[in-house]
Amino acid sequence: QINLTTLWKQWYQRRVREKKEKIKSDDVPEISEEADEELDKKAERAVTTGKDVVMGISNLQEKDSDFFKFLQENDPELLNFSGESEDDDDEDSEGIEEEEEGEEEEEEVEEENEEEEIEAEEELPTEKEEEADIKEKVSHSTAVTKQHLVQWESALKRNSLPSWRELVKAFQAAVATAKGEEETDLKYCIVDPDMVNKVILLSLGNTSQLLHHHLGDSPTASPKWGKLKMSLKSYLTSLTELLGLLTSDDVLCAVMRHCKAMLSYYAAFSRLLKKYIKQHIMVWGSKAELSRVVAFTCLQAVVKKMPVFLEELLKKMYTEYTKCSKMMSPKSRDNIVLMRNCLVELFKINPSITYTTGFLYIRQLAVTLRSVIVNKKETETVYNWQYVNCLHVWVSVLADCDACLQPLIFPLIQVMMGTLKLHSSPCFHPLHLHVIRMLLHLGASTNKHIPLLHPLLEILEFCTAPHKAPATKPIDLTCVLRVTKGYKKTKAFQEGVFELTYELLLNYTSQLSLSISFPEVAFPITVWLKKWNKRCTIPKYTGQIKQILEKVDTVSREMTDRRSSVTFSPKDLEKVTQWESELPESALTKYFNTWLRIHRKVLADKSAAEEKEENKEALKEENDKEKEEEEEKEQEAHPRKKKKLKKKKKSSEKTEETAKSTDNSVVEAEVIDNGDLVEDIVLSD
Repeated sequence: QINLTTLWKQWYQRRVREKKEKIKSDDVPEISEEADEELDKKAERAVTTGKDVVMGISNLQEKDSDFFKFLQENDPELLNFSGESEDDDDEDSEGIEEEEEGEEEEEEVEEENEEEEIEAEEELPTEKEEEADIKEKVSHSTAVTKQHLVQWESALKRNSLPSWRELVKAFQAAVATAKGEEETDLKYCIVDPDMVNKVILLSLGNTSQLLHHHLGDSPTASPKWGKLKMSLKSYLTSLTELLGLLTSDDVLCAVMRHCKAMLSYYAAFSRLLKKYIKQHIMVWGSKAELSRVVAFTCLQAVVKKMPVFLEELLKKMYTEYTKCSKMMSPKSRDNIVLMRNCLVELFKINPSITYTTGFLYIRQLAVTLRSVIVNKKETETVYNWQYVNCLHVWVSVLADCDACLQPLIFPLIQVMMGTLKLHSSPCFHPLHLHVIRMLLHLGASTNKHIPLLHPLLEILEFCTAPHKAPATKPIDLTCVLRVTKGYKKTKAFQEGVFELTYELLLNYTSQLSLSISFPEVAFPITVWLKKWNKRCTIPKYTGQIKQILEKVDTVSREMTDRRSSVTFSPKDLEKVTQWESELPESALTKYFNTWLRIHRKVLADKSAAEEKEENKEALKEENDKEKEEEEEKEQEAHPRKKKKLKKKKKSSEKTEETAKSTDNSVVEAEVIDNGDLVEDIVLSD
């Protein structure tokens, strides 16, 4: 037999659970234990009100027909349940009222939330309202006027501290307006842009004098330091921010000179001093030449006043140099040379710090070269301007160095010789010549013999036969590391390579001519150059090499004659160096100096002629533009002349086209008659 009470209890519990989950999902997903108990009571109250029971019984016939028939046979009163009882009428009515009130409250809360959202959307500020808010904020801060400046200037002459504090606040407002900040909580604001310059000039002209009057040479030891510390810090922060905003070189130099005068006050704030260094390094690496020089003097003053910052400053300046030296051109070459000279000056201050930093960066260059050789990577990681300029820095540093830096010379030479042997293609001959020039400079300044005859002769092999490619405009090989395969075959490239190689060969032999062992060293040079003269078919080049051979022969004979009267042996190094220092200037060095002077004069004349031609072309273009503008004005004034000018233009264009076509036909006929195969040439109209 089925117990009706147990079935009813199960059905009742299930309904209470469902009602509870529904209420819980409608209200809040996460509730406390007390709220959970209230939900249980609410669900039981909702089930026992009768609505759910009646709905459940009405749906029982559809869901469970067998159980519905069983209730009809055994307990028909249960099916006639109306949800009302004599004892619980008051409680049920109260539960219904509470539910209705809760639903009404929820509806009211939802309506209130909707109204708040609508009001918030309506209250969103438009662009005009935002501008009005900014004006209101500005209105709270007082605008700087001429009267303020006159009062401050007269008070600063008396070294008044309150007026200087007000000037600092105005200076902060001036920097904020220069930045473009509209919303500021500062005391002053500047509406007139001319007032910004006046405030800055007034603060720059009077601050250092006033601070020196009140704080003296040692600011932190002064009794007034506590009163002026915060105002001074805000002034210095605004001053460093101003450095990054200026574009005019004159104004930038004036501000940097003022920063240099304020360096003793920067030293009291370590963070501001780091910002000072950072801003000046940025100016040193990016602005014009005068600004770079002034920035370097400011950085040099930091090192002199606080030598602790030398190592950090060297590393930051070296990294900035590597960033700025990625490309080389005739315009940027002077700036890169200036930065290199500045670095060399700083590296000379402390040799011990120079040794540690030099060892680190030379090792880094060696590691990159080794990775290219071992892993067979592309040569672009080494054959670039950044790598070559870094080598140039360390050559300049070690060329005139102390004894403690001598151990770095050999690894640097090994790295440079490795770069020479990395790729022997003629396309990279400009880079090879750059590296050989650096090695010659390092060997001459340190009195080290570096064998460079073999790489020079390898480059000379490129110039044995004339190149048949058409002539093109020569390139300045001092600003180039590699050339294309098409330009490699041109005569202009061959002549440029030979001139540079001839200059370096003369330099190499002239350096060796001052050595007591020159006759022995000159023997392989004469043998190889004579062989090269036999293979070379260009008489211009062979004649120049014969001159070197003659000079080498005369110097070797003179050296052997002088050596015959020597009493010391090769072991006596001190006597050997003394004897070499007493030698007069050799014939090779005289010839090299005269040739170099004439060669530089010729290059200067060529550059001057090219500049004149460029100026003439620019003037022609300007005149043509002026004529075109005058013609257009005449056309607008006299419309009849417009047709005549159009006819003249058409006739001139036709004549130019016919002339070009005849020139092209003549060129094609010459190429066909000669029967030569010309590559990489396109005849365009």
